[in-house]
Amino acid sequence: MRTLRRYLYLQIAAATALVLLLFLGLLFFLDVVNNLSNNGSFATVLLRVALELPSRGYEVLPIALLTGSVHVLARLAASSEFTVMRMSGLSPQRALRELLGLGMLGALLVFALGEFATPAASRMAATLQARAQGGQFDTTLRSGVWLRDRSADNVIINVGGVGAGGRLHGVHIYVLGNAARLQRVISARSASYDGSGRWALHDATSVELPAADASAALRPQHLAQLDWPTSLTPDMIDVLLLDPQHMPVVDLWRYVQHLKANGQSAQRDEIELWRKLLYPLSAIVMMLLALPFGYLHTRGGQVSWKVFGGIMLGISFVLVNTLASRIGLLASWPTWLAAALPYALYAGGALGFFLWRVRYR
Repeated sequence: MRTLRRYLYLQIAAATALVLLLFLGLLFFLDVVNNLSNNGSFATVLLRVALELPSRGYEVLPIALLTGSVHVLARLAASSEFTVMRMSGLSPQRALRELLGLGMLGALLVFALGEFATPAASRMAATLQARAQGGQFDTTLRSGVWLRDRSADNVIINVGGVGAGGRLHGVHIYVLGNAARLQRVISARSASYDGSGRWALHDATSVELPAADASAALRPQHLAQLDWPTSLTPDMIDVLLLDPQHMPVVDLWRYVQHLKANGQSAQRDEIELWRKLLYPLSAIVMMLLALPFGYLHTRGGQVSWKVFGGIMLGISFVLVNTLASRIGLLASWPTWLAAALPYALYAGGALGFFLWRVRYR
């Protein structure tokens, strides 16, 4: 049985690697074409797109695993090799255990890509983009990024942009008092984090707003550097500027806790956190979807149709996963339910069809 397991694993691993290589090659070509109009040389575009490959691999690896597994199982069934394996002791229960074991290995690989390779590559790509744009890259919103911090005072922060090394640009801080009355406004050209819960505001201007006499003249105070204690960290700001799917689970969890501590809505980011936690399990779900294809007795010419059906199943899982999170956000479902529902539906459906196929067909 060890020889049979090794043979099956090697066949599926080789097919999955080939499919993954084809997917990444196609996505790499499309990304290069889409980024040719951006600033920077062709070599810079190639390097930036290459740094996106870990995130692309993280996204398409489960589908590649499903496609490779379906191809191998359908080919073995068409050539009667899978029948010989069953006669040699590969019972449905054992086949299920073997593919679940392979799915767990795939889940570990997906987790490693999402937690280590993708965040590191995304930060390197952001640094490369910042250098190409003069040390700073713009946020997606013209008004910048808005944050709230209640660790010391009731403070609202606006950040215009983030440069290389997590340096902030165009920082505006609004300190609110009782009844949300504006007490103080701080503006700084840039800010850098010292690692101890403080930001150093460079070329700062601080204006105190009078409480009693509204007609009193404002007296701005100009400072070369001003210390700003806050609970915000560069990792929390990265969550707003980068795709949450590219952030480590720990950093995303810290940001969700920050939003809750400051009385802000965290449902969208909490759903993304649950999706991030559950996404490695998609490799196991893909193996459950692939297993019944080994028990469909068709001719060799229909293997391509099985592979096509497997690809459509994988794409439909991605679409349903995205749709469930959007519906859960609109309907205010529990965050874990919105993230886990597609996994339960597809895993339960695949397992139910497999048991029905083995028992009655």
